[in-house]
Amino acid sequence: MTVLFLLALLVVLPASGAWLSENSLLQCFLIRPVFRVGAPIIYRRSEASTHPVVDACDVRPSERGEFYYYSIINYLRVAEILGDGRIIAIARNNQRLCFWPNDSSLRKARLTERLLHRPRFPHR
Repeated sequence: MTVLFLLALLVVLPASGAWLSENSLLQCFLIRPVFRVGAPIIYRRSEASTHPVVDACDVRPSERGEFYYYSIINYLRVAEILGDGRIIAIARNNQRLCFWPNDSSLRKARLTERLLHRPRFPHR
């Protein structure tokens, strides 16, 4: 009896779950795109210069002190999703930027960021 239970638990249950996820309409309802139109997103880029800008964060001097390395956070909103998966985002100054969704510097805004930095995101 316990052998049948272990067989069902270890073999049948994962196999049925894999079959359902590939062949049913369950996949349509559970899997959603990561980015949707109107969603607030954050893009962090690294820069180096002799004078960091005002909104720079993580400022680090170079070895000899000639440059500063720092990060800039861009608060954006998704304006459009293209057919090939690229994301068109809009900044506060109405500049349109294009990103691939698998870019490591691009991510969805967290709830705390959406609440605390609401004025930094562009309006819809």
